[in-house]
Amino acid sequence: MSELSSAAAAIVANATKKLREEGEAAKSRLLDQQFHISRYADPLVLRKAADRQFWPKDVTVEMEKRWLAMIKELRSV
Repeated sequence: MSELSSAAAAIVANATKKLREEGEAAKSRLLDQQFHISRYADPLVLRKAADRQFWPKDVTVEMEKRWLAMIKELRSV
């Protein structure tokens, strides 16, 4: 009886190991090996100024200055 349980345990362990290895192989094929998070800026950190090329086309520098002044005024209240 103990021989059967040890044989069953060995089969389960072998199957578990095989599934884990197959999962890791599939994961490695899906991941971009050239990607490094440290190459990208943290998206949650405020930037000092947005690039003008990303502004909506009708927004001017004067409009931004006026908005920033309004924000500053409201924060000081």
